[in-house]
Amino acid sequence: MWDRLDRKGLNRAGALLVLIALFLADSALAHKLNTSYANLVVRADTLMLRVRIDDFDMAQMGLDTNGDSTLFYEEMQAGLPQITDFVARQLRVQVDGEVVALSAGPAGIDPDNKGNTFASLYFGASLSESPEEVDVHVDFFTTFGDEHKCIAKVLLPGKPLEQAVFAADTSRQVFYAHREKSILDQALAFTWLGVEHIFLGYDHIMFLLALIAVGGRLRNLIKIVTAFTVAHSITLCLAALEIVMLPPKWIEAGIALSIAYVALENFWLRRTDHRWMLTFAFGLVHGFGFANVLRELGLPTKGLITSLLSFNIGVEIGQVAIVGLLFPLILWLNRQAFQRPVVWGVSAVIFLFGIGWFIERVFEFEYMPI
Repeated sequence: MWDRLDRKGLNRAGALLVLIALFLADSALAHKLNTSYANLVVRADTLMLRVRIDDFDMAQMGLDTNGDSTLFYEEMQAGLPQITDFVARQLRVQVDGEVVALSAGPAGIDPDNKGNTFASLYFGASLSESPEEVDVHVDFFTTFGDEHKCIAKVLLPGKPLEQAVFAADTSRQVFYAHREKSILDQALAFTWLGVEHIFLGYDHIMFLLALIAVGGRLRNLIKIVTAFTVAHSITLCLAALEIVMLPPKWIEAGIALSIAYVALENFWLRRTDHRWMLTFAFGLVHGFGFANVLRELGLPTKGLITSLLSFNIGVEIGQVAIVGLLFPLILWLNRQAFQRPVVWGVSAVIFLFGIGWFIERVFEFEYMPI
């Protein structure tokens, strides 16, 4: 095959490889998605707020005083007044149109059961009467980045616990006592979260690219994508509903290993007729990974099934969009003499990332650039 490659073909192959690498790099950088958490409880005459910010976001606030690119416990502890002041300025609450003056309470540095470290901050305020409307504005995104999410749980008088996701484009939300958020609003929010998770999930994007990079007949591609969809939908539902639970560490390692294997298989694969079976098996693993994301977001008790299905629909929309964008390029490449070298080059890059993530996730290292 190599003797058929002319200089023009090689240049095209190289350019195509660079474009795909840039696509992956952009996706990878976008995946630096970090999450803070807020719990807001409003009673008849009091307001209580807890905010938790993780060590990655604390590092964005300049708490690394010795400049060694590592944030130690002592630096986080010393930075608590700075973090408290930041939250007091960037999270504002209005009750029935009046700004609430939040009084800072205790603050501390606490680990969770997954080895992450959080700054836990407490605030309070007295209210003159039971509120009807609570307006919350979270403005962490200038400091933490537009990809940051603040997951909030809000409890108001006369209604069940609500969940809200504050993002750069939804930094302000209003909650009403005695009035519940509609199921449609909840469904739309979780659908968008599913779409966003795919577009920000560089490992899932690389898996999809490794699957379709070899080209093949359209019928086989449809079978591959359908098998992946059915498989991850099954385990997403089972895990999100806590019917089947597996350790997140090994799920994430399994996802990395699936990426590496599919990329490696591209070096000898000639026919894609039966690839859907392997894709189904790996899709079961990826479904548990999607469920871990939902678990971190915290599925609401009301509208649980709706939220779960909406998130899954969002994942599918994201996947179809990515495949739709890449498939014309793959189809064109499939007709070129230099198709195999380009597939091998892309697969080699994906394989190295998959192996790197696998080692990192199994041994809990942090050496990968993304």
